[in-house]
Amino acid sequence: MKNQCRVKTTVKNPIIRFLFVALAFLIINVWIYLVWHYLSRLKRSSRQVFSHLFTLKQMLEFLRQAIDRYYGVACEVYLT
Repeated sequence: MKNQCRVKTTVKNPIIRFLFVALAFLIINVWIYLVWHYLSRLKRSSRQVFSHLFTLKQMLEFLRQAIDRYYGVACEVYLT
């Protein structure tokens, strides 16, 4: 799970890098919350979690698609 939500960057600024790490932790915690509350059930004093129904990779793909729709995708870059 550690490397699934990792940002690949060459930014040297530690504040920006810390922001990326904090964002990754936030996304992972939101995924854990969603799976725990919506994809699990209580079964004889233990909780059965169905995390295979909504994986972290699927959530990251949904987020990527939403960002692509909102901001658009640059397919080509022209140098002048």
